Amino acid sequence: MAPRRLLVFALWLAAVAVAGTAAAGKPRQVLDLDYGEVLFHFYQEDYFTAITHLMAAQQHNRLPHHRQDAEMLMGGLQLSYGMLDLAQARFHRLLDADPDSELHERVWYYLTKINYQRGHYRKAYATLQETGAPEDKALSAELALLGANINMALGNDRAAADSLKTVRAPEGWKEYLHINRGIALLRAGDIEQGRQLLDALGQQPAASEELRALRDRANLGLGYQLLRNGDSTAARQYLNRVRLQGPFVQAALLGAGWADAEGGDFQQALTPWMALLKISGHQPAAQEARLAVPYALAQMGDGKRAVAFYEQALSYYDSEQQQVEAAIESARSGTLIALLSQADTGISGGWLHENPTLEGVPSGRYLVDVLSGNNFQESLKDYRDLGYLSDALGNWLDKTALYHDMVDARRLAYQQRAPKIRARLEKHETALLQQRWQHYQAQIAAARAPSAPIKLANTAEKHQWRRLQNLQRRLATLPDEPRYQRLRERAEWLRGVLSWRLQSDYQARWWESHKQLRGIEPLLHEAAARHANIVKALHSAKAGFDGYDRRIEALRGRILALLPRIEAARGASGQHLQRLALGELETRKQRLSSYRSQARFALARSYDQLARNPQVLP
Repeated sequence: MAPRRLLVFALWLAAVAVAGTAAAGKPRQVLDLDYGEVLFHFYQEDYFTAITHLMAAQQHNRLPHHRQDAEMLMGGLQLSYGMLDLAQARFHRLLDADPDSELHERVWYYLTKINYQRGHYRKAYATLQETGAPEDKALSAELALLGANINMALGNDRAAADSLKTVRAPEGWKEYLHINRGIALLRAGDIEQGRQLLDALGQQPAASEELRALRDRANLGLGYQLLRNGDSTAARQYLNRVRLQGPFVQAALLGAGWADAEGGDFQQALTPWMALLKISGHQPAAQEARLAVPYALAQMGDGKRAVAFYEQALSYYDSEQQQVEAAIESARSGTLIALLSQADTGISGGWLHENPTLEGVPSGRYLVDVLSGNNFQESLKDYRDLGYLSDALGNWLDKTALYHDMVDARRLAYQQRAPKIRARLEKHETALLQQRWQHYQAQIAAARAPSAPIKLANTAEKHQWRRLQNLQRRLATLPDEPRYQRLRERAEWLRGVLSWRLQSDYQARWWESHKQLRGIEPLLHEAAARHANIVKALHSAKAGFDGYDRRIEALRGRILALLPRIEAARGASGQHLQRLALGELETRKQRLSSYRSQARFALARSYDQLARNPQVLP
């Protein structure tokens, strides 16, 4: 499965996790902050950070509203990182836990694809039967193509062709369904029907490079199939349709030449084969053309030119074989792995695109061909992921010292501030505030008595009340004369005015005072709670520092234990890459050796023919 397709699946899982469906009761918005953070990193294409934060959030149970969503997203991320066993186990758990039929169809599809990718074709066929008939046209088309590939891998070519016959083809899928059905028909022996299907596809107009390449592939496949069946005339017709600027031009030119040769027209066969020699490629088609040209000349009776081209072919094969052997030595010596280990390099965006010939590396062009292979690309992805993980763990290991410094800084701050905090706590300020509040509460309660209004008077009013009382006492001691009587009446009047004011404002003043005391009560409770928390924190702070030290050391130990395992896995991955490269290069070497042997034998035979006919010698 291509990494891009896996990431598309992971994106689909994320969309399901965020949007959900009303019928299934899934939330339509992110309800957990940690899950939102994971999705942020995911949509930024920072997949390593996303999967790391997701694992941490799951371990600490921080996703109460998105447990199933997180499982779906984790399965997609594991699949994209090639952790097929873990992804498969997680998908099986999802099938048991989630009744969503759309999710089941997707999960079964990707479980089938995992088994197909691993080469477990019978198991893939069994899981394929569980997918049902999805309503989504694109998924239905993908499923049909996957099923056809599985059937062809099992040798059920007719079943593969039949399964693609009635599939609803959405926009952009029709051509792929047709070419796969045509190939299945040819493999099943239905040459005529397969030919008609591929013939129609090979003549369709194509608006994109992808479709033009698909059209070329259909014409090339049909041409070679007809060539194998002995219909060289029809084969030449289809091979002529392959574009000269397309990726299949070398194979098409080689096949066109053999189609002419099968028809006995060796002169015409020389045209595409000579064109192949001018390309000077190192692909098998161009290499085989080195033998085909002198073969055609020999068949035409031009022995002298045949000898010359055979000698050129031998020289070419010797040179190419030296190049391949140099490439093999480069792979064995570790040069290839050293290049892959360089920072910020790689297939997807590094030296291979900027410098496709690998200047400075012996036979770099052969390494380019090997590195561009799909199997190598998949293994290289694992190798680079392991390198990234090793670097990440190395960075985390360096940060453990920083974490220790942070804990030491907090411990020092605690040692400096704790005595002052304890001294403040020993003043029992919270208890004193509580006592004052109770005192005022008692005063408010006492203000409900008949003589209470004066208790709610303000400072100025209380001062005036006391002055009037003192004045009345002094006036009572004075003689009962008219002028003193007027003063007594005046004082009594002022006292009545003040008393009336206090009486009229009494209810409002009492309610306001009562309300303010009630508002203070929760603040007092909060102060008491904070006091208790501070006391508790003072007692537990030292143990907390020691606990952080132990946790940091435990994490440091885990990192130190993981690093050798990752390095060992990366070394094994590097060796696997080396074996893949060496295997491909050895195949090329054997092919060149076979071509060289054929060329030497043909050259000897040509010399023998010339020796028997000396009149043709100069």
